[in-house]
Amino acid sequence: MAPSHPRLTSSLGQLSVRLQENSLIPTQQPTSLKLTRRADYYEQRCVKYPDRACFHCYTEFLHALLLEATPQVTSFVPQPFRMLVGREPYIPDVYVVRDARMEVLELKPRGEFESKKEVALRAFFERYDMQFRVVSNESVLTQERLALHWLHIVQVLAQAQYQGQDTAVEEQRLFDDAKQVSSLSVGTLLGDTLDAEHYRRQLALFRLLHRHDLHCDLSEKSLDYDTEVTAWS
Repeated sequence: MAPSHPRLTSSLGQLSVRLQENSLIPTQQPTSLKLTRRADYYEQRCVKYPDRACFHCYTEFLHALLLEATPQVTSFVPQPFRMLVGREPYIPDVYVVRDARMEVLELKPRGEFESKKEVALRAFFERYDMQFRVVSNESVLTQERLALHWLHIVQVLAQAQYQGQDTAVEEQRLFDDAKQVSSLSVGTLLGDTLDAEHYRRQLALFRLLHRHDLHCDLSEKSLDYDTEVTAWS
């Protein structure tokens, strides 16, 4: 997480940028009840953001699922900063740690964002070793199927994380089994017995997939017993 700094105001020409709460520690900003009713609003407990995340549109929701599925991303925070750009209040869509680099992202249709505002925000965040960039909604929506295929996995993992369930032993066994062959199906890996241990093996598999210790292709089909799983070499 980024540290607090004593000087959190900058200006470029006539357009100033400042943090209203004087901290660069990303913290999800509260969503007003009015906005939850007016916007296409979603909530989801996540893993890389270990709390209930708030999203102000469907694209933000999908984007978070893609962040969960991306091995280079270690954490993210939705609605991370409350700011003033000029005289206008502004909250970026998401803060992301990717390959140990900090990013602040804004999602917009066609990636269109007011140029003067974008330049000012880029300059502000660059002072603190963060990259500000705009992501097009369309680039997210092209991966809608992949995002939704990860939804169930994220839901199960987030609930298990919240409950503090430990599956280290099952994870090691599944990983060792997967390493023995070039690939095998989920059904073969988990077995046929539907009991409490089956749930723990499934949870262990989801954790291995989420950490990318094991791999499967979810770009076209959701995870099922026929999905092929491989161990990363």
